[in-house]
Amino acid sequence: MTEIWLIRHTTPRVNKGTCYGQLDVPLTDRFIDEAEAIRKQLPGGLFDAVYTSPLSRCTRLTKLLFTSQEAVTDQRIMELNFGQWEGQAWESINADLLKQWGDNFLTQAPPDGEHFNQLLMRVNSFMDELLLKQHPKVAVVTHSGVIRALLSRFLSIPASKVFSLELSYGAVVKIIIHTTDYQQVKFIKG
Repeated sequence: MTEIWLIRHTTPRVNKGTCYGQLDVPLTDRFIDEAEAIRKQLPGGLFDAVYTSPLSRCTRLTKLLFTSQEAVTDQRIMELNFGQWEGQAWESINADLLKQWGDNFLTQAPPDGEHFNQLLMRVNSFMDELLLKQHPKVAVVTHSGVIRALLSRFLSIPASKVFSLELSYGAVVKIIIHTTDYQQVKFIKG
């Protein structure tokens, strides 16, 4: 049995309505309080492995939550790359391009970015490798898009529907894998 604890980073300090995926943004002044709320949701004791996105909103949280453990940084668990849209206000992006992307986000990427199927492929590559290691308890500090990709995989939710799930900042999702054909998912804090 493997427990995978998926942890979404805390609230970033960006203007509301800003497009950011792989843009490295700072965290709000509530970071410590939000991190402590996450810590209370996690099981006691050490994890067998800790993985983090390389973006500072994840590495900073990882260092605070797992002070006595070394974390592995993995680029495959970074958020979706929005390319030329990174850092722009959503409302300033060409409405026709935005609609075209929104209607086809699985296979169409923002200019110089990636589409959701590309994110699915890299996240599944990460997860396939992780599962081969057969760690009993793993923490993964990452982003909403990555968590959604994994929930799509483990809950057999079509990728086009997975954005209907609520995943707030600081969300904690526990996935228990009993065998290769049975998974149990529990939203600890959504």
